[in-house]
Amino acid sequence: MERIQLGHRSLVILSPMPHLIRLMSQRARTLAVTGALYLLLVRETRAESSVTYKYEDYQEAGGRIAVKAQYALFDQTIGTDTVVKVSGAIDAITGATPTGQPGATAADPVMMTQIEDRRKAWTADFSRQIGRVNLDLGVADSRESDYVSNGLSLTTVTDFNAKNTALVLGVAANNDNVKVFYQSARAFKRGLDGLIGVNQLIDPATSLTFNLTVGRASGYLSDPYKIILKTTQILPGVTLPLTFPENRPQERNKWIAFVGYNHAVAAWDGAVDASYRFYHDSFGTASHTLAVTWLQNLNAHLILAPTVRYYEQSAADFYHLSLDGTSIVPGFTPNAAGPFFSADYRLSHLRTYTYGLKLVWHPTDSVQLDLAYDRYEMKGLDGLTSPTAYPRANTVTAGVRYAW
Repeated sequence: MERIQLGHRSLVILSPMPHLIRLMSQRARTLAVTGALYLLLVRETRAESSVTYKYEDYQEAGGRIAVKAQYALFDQTIGTDTVVKVSGAIDAITGATPTGQPGATAADPVMMTQIEDRRKAWTADFSRQIGRVNLDLGVADSRESDYVSNGLSLTTVTDFNAKNTALVLGVAANNDNVKVFYQSARAFKRGLDGLIGVNQLIDPATSLTFNLTVGRASGYLSDPYKIILKTTQILPGVTLPLTFPENRPQERNKWIAFVGYNHAVAAWDGAVDASYRFYHDSFGTASHTLAVTWLQNLNAHLILAPTVRYYEQSAADFYHLSLDGTSIVPGFTPNAAGPFFSADYRLSHLRTYTYGLKLVWHPTDSVQLDLAYDRYEMKGLDGLTSPTAYPRANTVTAGVRYAW
């Protein structure tokens, strides 16, 4: 949740759904419970309780993945120092997604498979202000037909320097189990993340945020629905193009650095929110993310917020179009000792652009309505992976919030 001081009022923008849709569309199911603090407040705002509902429609072009999601949040302030939040989400996903197998020729589209699933998730947070320290405890649960994820998080925010400086410390743990179609027993995955961050109010209209995150995941980290091709000799002089399940390392360490800049421009009655994120992991992937949002106060009730986001990543060390031409001998079950291989386009060298526009309307002090559109485009950069592997998508989000 972001709270931004814009002109005469404090604007609350609740935007969890794009993150949920992105996770679903990429079949990356791990719940990530991390904290981020934005301090662009020029004065104290009164505590509010609220209820929020959002609906999001994500559609990839060409009959690929479509996700329809509904989200609700109940936020209750108790007294002056306690807040309880409970949220729930229901997502329905259908459509075609690449399997990892290339087309018959380089000019043919990549092979697709149809998927259909539903996801139900809920989260609960309890936070309490104890002197200068805000303590937040969170729990999360997400369930699909083939994946169950449970998470716990603990975050503290400590004020210093007359509340102009805040130190954020957080830790989160995940415990997931995965149904893998080619084995009878469920596979397990564990995750642990730690965060340290500082938010500094530079002046009444400007703040800087800096976060460092370190994480480790272990267990079954492959995608059970992704395969890879290798032309295999089955008899002397006889070969067949066979497919095998991918095999990723069973441990992954990650490091993330985040810098955020927020500034209210009184002369234009607007504000800018800009950020840069660097990510690196032990898979060999490094990524850079730049995002800029401008919030323009059109009048006393309307705010327009255009957004641009740029993302680029390097390929994982074990990414291959196929195993032809390599010495790798694949197997039909996970092998923690390696060799490791995957033809999942999401692990390739790629770039994405997101362009968005959001309109927020306050018909009264208690009611907030918002409508947003985002265009998402992904492009491969290795010159080898078929352009048909990479999706383009449109997302429409609508929400309503009532506060008291």
